[in-house]
Amino acid sequence: MHNKSETILAYLLLFLFLSSNLTFGQPHRTLKDEIRKLLDEQNLSGAVWSTVSEKGEIISDACGYKNFETKELLSANDKVHVGSVSKTILATGFLRMASLGLLTLDDPVKKYLPNLPIDNQFDRINPITIRHLLDHTSGLTDAKLWHIFSETAKVNTPLETVYLNSPNILKVHSNPGSIYSYSNLGYCILGMVIEKITKQPYENYLDVNLLKPLGMMNSSFHFISQTLDKQLAFGHFDNGAPVAAMPMYLRPAGQFTTTAEDIGKFLRFIISDGKIDGETFINIEYLKAVGKQEKTDAFKKGVPFGDALGAYSRDRYGVVGIAKNGNTLGFTSMIYMFPKYKKAFFIAFNMDSETADYDLFNEVLVKHLGLATQPFITRERKIESDIEKWNGYYVPIITKVEPFGLLDLVFSHTKVETSEYGALLLPFQGKNKALTYQGRNLFSMKDRSNISHVFYSNDHKDLLISDGVKTLKKVSVFKIIGVVISLTLGISALVYVFVVGCIHLLKYKLQFIKSTLFWVFIAILTLIISIALISAQPFMKMGDMTIGNILLFLGTLQLPIFSIVSFILCLKTQKHYLHNLNFWGIVLIMQFCLLLIANNLMPIIMWK
Repeated sequence: MHNKSETILAYLLLFLFLSSNLTFGQPHRTLKDEIRKLLDEQNLSGAVWSTVSEKGEIISDACGYKNFETKELLSANDKVHVGSVSKTILATGFLRMASLGLLTLDDPVKKYLPNLPIDNQFDRINPITIRHLLDHTSGLTDAKLWHIFSETAKVNTPLETVYLNSPNILKVHSNPGSIYSYSNLGYCILGMVIEKITKQPYENYLDVNLLKPLGMMNSSFHFISQTLDKQLAFGHFDNGAPVAAMPMYLRPAGQFTTTAEDIGKFLRFIISDGKIDGETFINIEYLKAVGKQEKTDAFKKGVPFGDALGAYSRDRYGVVGIAKNGNTLGFTSMIYMFPKYKKAFFIAFNMDSETADYDLFNEVLVKHLGLATQPFITRERKIESDIEKWNGYYVPIITKVEPFGLLDLVFSHTKVETSEYGALLLPFQGKNKALTYQGRNLFSMKDRSNISHVFYSNDHKDLLISDGVKTLKKVSVFKIIGVVISLTLGISALVYVFVVGCIHLLKYKLQFIKSTLFWVFIAILTLIISIALISAQPFMKMGDMTIGNILLFLGTLQLPIFSIVSFILCLKTQKHYLHNLNFWGIVLIMQFCLLLIANNLMPIIMWK
């Protein structure tokens, strides 16, 4: 009996020992393990990152490939491009200049650039200021196609080229300061302001007077390529193909080379008291205002988030931080600061993927920092106002890339459906958003810790919806339907006329010249050839004067003219033209052309 008891006890101890090993003996998953796992899941080439602790300790690391093709590994000391994160750093340069008394943030831009041809209908009472440009509230559009997709930019192309080639790009679309509308163009103008004040290239001034004092010795605003600096990682396309760096027209808005360690130093400073070696480098009140937008209509209506001085407040994972994301050719990046906790992180990927969920990495880094989370809003209120009038369709109040505002009606519209306790946002592209009503026309998403949206109207009685960094304007559903029908009928008519024209060409050969369809057929043929050539060229030549783009210009110039010629021939040669499909095909092409001309989309000049 005694031996049996000892045997049972021995088995019990063995079981407890094995259980403890199974439970506690598993290797602890490190941050690097988590990021490596996500890189594999999201099919990304590699990443570098840094974290800033409450004590100011910076820890940098990396995993993945520096060059996916050669399988060279990425290290924590390798350099990366960060795209629009450069805006936060350039904005900090303005905070330094303001602290030195070289300018004030509310100075009108024309004080420094008096010849800048800004078309601002509000200029007399509300001129565009430096702050408006820093906050993306100037009312300027984002960019032209050629600003972004072009191989003609040089390292030292004058910054004013961005508007000299397209003078109408400087039109102000909303009262400055009222709404947020992202503008790379605005930051290019800020680069010009620095050059005007300092009498030197903005890159030189910021490298010496901002980066060097912050100890960012491995960073630069100057253009750096993989051939110039072997420490720079290659960017990658979705398919894993490496892509080398290229100069850009909007370089103050997206040209910056750095390391994870250097960005860690930058973040540590932004969440500090603004002093270096005990002396004030940047006024702490400026630093406290970064990401704290309190001047837009959305803020005044109750949304506590927005973009200010180079970064935006972001409510995710149950904690509010100050963030800025960026992407450029082959790279994607994110900085995240939590001033309340004196913590921050940076992560950059050397692949700009269209399918990867980069937000998963942010969530892992937030958890790694051990940030305290706030409780989500859970209250649900019955809507007491006439919120149902916001039912309908919405488009961005300012189009992102000129002159493609017409396409927002087709591809960027959002349907809004209100209910007794909230609303549902149904974008044509993207994820649906369910909003819970919180009173006073304010709403919150289920994964937010505060108000996320406001429904309001402006002085012009437009119905608007804003989350602080994106404002949508209600449009008539009939306008959307009309545009869709017009485009569909026009494209269908183009296909019809081309097919019939090909048949007639094969059947009648040279006699086809006498056909009423001949002239419009020639224009369509020119367009088809141009599209084929454009499809075969590198996408970075989309905004350049290539053979394909020249033919596209000629084809879109010919189409309205030649369709009128064919229309007149139809009237002269066809007795019963109203019963002729060819006649109606030409008519539909003419209305298609009128729609595009009215929206500045014809003729199409990709390089302007």
